[in-house]
Amino acid sequence: MADADYVREYFSGQAAGWVTKAYEEPAEYPVGVQRVRLALQSVVERAGRSCELIDLGCGGGELCIDAARIGMSATGLDIAEGMIAEAGKKREQLTPELRERLSFVVGNVLETGLGDETFDAATAIGVVEYLPEDSAFLAETQRLLRPGGTLVISCRNRLFNMASLNAYTQEEIEDGNAARLLSEMLPLQSERLPENVLRNFVASLETALPRLSQAIAADEAMAPGGPPQEKPVGPFAQPRRQHTPEQLADAAGRAGFSDPTFVAAHPHPLPPSIEKQYPHFYNQLARLFEAFERQPQSLLWSSTFIAVFTKPG
Repeated sequence: MADADYVREYFSGQAAGWVTKAYEEPAEYPVGVQRVRLALQSVVERAGRSCELIDLGCGGGELCIDAARIGMSATGLDIAEGMIAEAGKKREQLTPELRERLSFVVGNVLETGLGDETFDAATAIGVVEYLPEDSAFLAETQRLLRPGGTLVISCRNRLFNMASLNAYTQEEIEDGNAARLLSEMLPLQSERLPENVLRNFVASLETALPRLSQAIAADEAMAPGGPPQEKPVGPFAQPRRQHTPEQLADAAGRAGFSDPTFVAAHPHPLPPSIEKQYPHFYNQLARLFEAFERQPQSLLWSSTFIAVFTKPG
C-alpha cells in the first residue's frame, strides 16, 4: 500500500508520462483503454446513458470524457493535482456542450467532501490497490451513491498469481494460499464457452495474422531483452494489493452492496515472461483474447478484473 502523500506527488509529477504509457504506448497492452471501455459498458448496463457519474481516482480524465461523450454528466476526482491539471487541459479542448457535463476536482477518495446520494454511478479504476484496506473506501462510495446506484471497481486479480508461474506463484505456495486460490479457480474452468465466442475469436485471429507477423519483426529489431523496464521506487517498489473476485464481493457485501458481476481485463495468453522478449507480439495477441473477457474462464488468465455492484434501492 502506498502512502497517500507519495501517491499524490508521484502521479502529479508523472501525470503526462503515466497517461501516455497507460493509453498510448504501442509496446504495452492498452489496459487503460480496456478498463475504461468495460467500466462504461457496465455503467450503461445498470444505470443508463444519462446518469450522473463520479470517477474516483480519475487520473487524466479519460473515463469521464468518454462518459460525457455518450451522454453522462461526469465528475472526476483525484488526489494528484497534476492529474487534475491534465484532465482540465483535455476538457478545454472539448465542445461547450461536453464541457458543461464535465468537472474535475482534487480530493481524497476516502473523504471526498461531496454530498450524500449525489451520483447514480461511481467508478474506481486502478484505485483500491493503493489503499490500505477496502472498508473506508466502500463506505464512502455507499454514501455518494443514490439508492439503486452502480459501483464499478477494477482490481489486480490475485487468481492470476497461480497462472503466471512466477515469483507471485511461488509466494502464494510458500504462504499456504495455493489451495484456497485454486478452490476459487476450479469452478471457473468448468464453464462451457459459447460457440459464437470461439468462432469470433478464430475470425479475429485469421484477420490479425499479418499484424502478428509485423509485431514479431518489431520485437526482433529491438535490443535483446526488450525495451528498458522502469523500476518502481518508494512505496511502489512494494507489491500493490490484490483481490480475488470472491474477496472483493465479500468486502462489498459487508458494505451493503449486492448483485456482483465480474469481467476480466488484461489477458495473458502466454506466460508473462515471454512478454519481456516479444512485447509487441505478446500484446497484439493479448488483444485478441478480449473476445473472452466476459467469460468466467477469462478470469484465470487475466491480471485484472472489473467488478460491478449495486447499492440496493
